[in-house]
Formats: sequence, structure tokens, C-alpha cells
Amino acid sequence: MTGYAGTSLDDVAAATGLGRGSIYAAFGDKHEVFMRSLEAFCQRNEAYIAAVLDGPDETAVSRLHEFLLAAAQVGDGGTTPKCMATKFAVELDEQDPEARERVAQSFSVFRRRLRDCVLAAQRQGDIDPSADADVLGGLVYTVTRGLQVMASAGQTAEELEPLAEAAFRSLPLTAGETR
Repeated sequence: MTGYAGTSLDDVAAATGLGRGSIYAAFGDKHEVFMRSLEAFCQRNEAYIAAVLDGPDETAVSRLHEFLLAAAQVGDGGTTPKCMATKFAVELDEQDPEARERVAQSFSVFRRRLRDCVLAAQRQGDIDPSADADVLGGLVYTVTRGLQVMASAGQTAEELEPLAEAAFRSLPLTAGETR
């Protein structure tokens, strides 16, 4: 993968089988191709996170646990999609304000979903109710992004799973939560 800067419109044409003229007619330029791809990715990823984290209070802590473990699997053919938004944030950062805004919006959706899952686990009594759910959701999200970056750098699931497990164990689980 060469990222945004290293990908030409000819590369896009070769990958899609479309002619340059067709791409220009449909999208206008490389940035618009990127923005539409980023939007589609963000929508799919936001739907994925909803499917993974939404559910009854009774299983909330299990969903958080599985979410962390799935992030450790990303490099070994796991079900968690690699994060185009994270890759963009690392590669381009402030060079593209429009894309940066969409990435920030997607990150916010993830953090809210994680916060809501933490709140559900608190209502169930599995996580200390005095803990800040926003902070815990942000912590879980940050750890999963870090695991994905490490997986992209060649770390295996076998190396990352103990880190995901340690992150889960670092949550303020209640005495009644024995997972």
C-alpha cells in the first residue's frame, strides 16, 4: 500500500478497470475519489461498530472484551476491518481539512458507541458505576487503534492478544465480573 500521496489516478484506473476519462467524468479528480471512498468506508465501519457493540446490558462487558480481542486479530485475517480513517489520520493529518473533519466525525461515533457500551456494563453492574464512561470508551478506542497500527507494522495476533487482554483487565471491573 502506498497511501494517498503515492497513489496516482493511473493506479486507481488499473485497480478498478476503469479508464481515466471515466474516473474524471464520475468523480472529477483523485481527491473526490478519495473522499467518496472515505465516506463509504466510514459508513461501513460505523455500521460495523454498531453491530458489534449494540445489545442488551447483560452482554455489554462481553462485547467490550470481544471488541478489544478482535482488534488484536486485524493483522491475521480477523473480522475487524483495517481502519482507513486511522491510516489517513497518520498519513495526511492536517493536509486535508475536509477528510480530517470526516475522520473526526467517525472517531466520535466510535467513542460514543463505546461509551454507551460501557454505560450498559455499568448498569449491569459489571463495571464500576463511578468510573467515567467517556474516558473508558476513549481508552478502549485508543487501545484498539494502537493494536491495529501495531498489527499493520507486523505484530501478530499472538503478540497482540495479551495486550488486548491486559487492556480489558485494566477496566474497573466489579468484583462480580469474573470474565
